[in-house]
Amino acid sequence: MRSSLILIAAFFMIFETVACSSSTPRRVTRTNPTSVEGGDLSGYWNDIDAGQVAQTLTGQLVGAGWLAEHYRASAGDERPVIKLMGVIKRTDDRNVNEQFFGKQIERFLLNSGRVRVVAAAGQEGINTRERERQSVHASDESTKTQQNELGADYTLQTIVNSQNETDGGGRSVRAYLVNMELVNVETQEKVWIGEKAIRKVIAQSRARW
Repeated sequence: MRSSLILIAAFFMIFETVACSSSTPRRVTRTNPTSVEGGDLSGYWNDIDAGQVAQTLTGQLVGAGWLAEHYRASAGDERPVIKLMGVIKRTDDRNVNEQFFGKQIERFLLNSGRVRVVAAAGQEGINTRERERQSVHASDESTKTQQNELGADYTLQTIVNSQNETDGGGRSVRAYLVNMELVNVETQEKVWIGEKAIRKVIAQSRARW
């Protein structure tokens, strides 16, 4: 009899817990995508990190001395042409989205107006196939010809590293190091390296019983 009463009590406790959790409404709050406030939920890499790092590093890139040297070497005001070679992720943080981060870099770089940007690595085939299609189906007046691509003067590679540390008592550190390397296509010379570090300290409260 006693065991039956215990089972019945346990059943009602589980039922009450499920009913309360299912009836709790979900609240969604829209925030400014560029604001840090309320945007760090776990301490892992997020969209705010991607935007801020991209803006900082591309700002360093277009403000560095290699750009003036390029203008002197080209004997004119021809803006350098850069090809983005993608983002290399050397971290086990699954929140680092290479495509999202790479697009932020491309956006800030292009909108700076200081450089020209050609299709990134992996995107070239789209227009190649389109030109092949036009050669068969488009009119002679509108067909875009092959061998007229704008050759890149430099390639830009981005690398994301991370390192985690914990004291075993509820405090942990997540550190990210992002490097950019700009390489002269013709000479293979590295003309600029940029770096941006992010360090987050996470303090988690212990459960009390």
